[in-house]
Amino acid sequence: MARLLDALRRANALSVAMSQAAAERIGINTTDLHCLNLLTNGPLTASELARRAGITTASVTGVIDRLETVGYVRRERDSVDRRKVVVTLQVQQAAQDVAPVFSPFVRAWRGAMEGYTDEQLELIAGFLDKTEEVFQTEVGRMRAG
Repeated sequence: MARLLDALRRANALSVAMSQAAAERIGINTTDLHCLNLLTNGPLTASELARRAGITTASVTGVIDRLETVGYVRRERDSVDRRKVVVTLQVQQAAQDVAPVFSPFVRAWRGAMEGYTDEQLELIAGFLDKTEEVFQTEVGRMRAG
């Protein structure tokens, strides 16, 4: 258990370093990159993007402004509630500029997983799903108190 927890800690630290290097390469900051990543699952309201990113609604306005300026997102008024702003990833522009930065990483990751059976990959995916749940719960707990 100690070895696994240590490996998770190290992987998390390297993930942060990778995000910083990638953001520098793309020409944006790490918070902007984090928000782009959150938008890959579909459009979000500005307030939901702020909540998921762990930033204030005032800060998310700056993020959206910067990302819109470089063509990575589009903002529109919500068709049901015009007070809300919906932010949508501009997939083509992101694929052109952002995806190439991560392509070598994805290829290396795929290569590292080649020796595992389908059952082992399912086990690893299940573990990562549980890890995500723990992160979500603990981040929420930290923010609440």
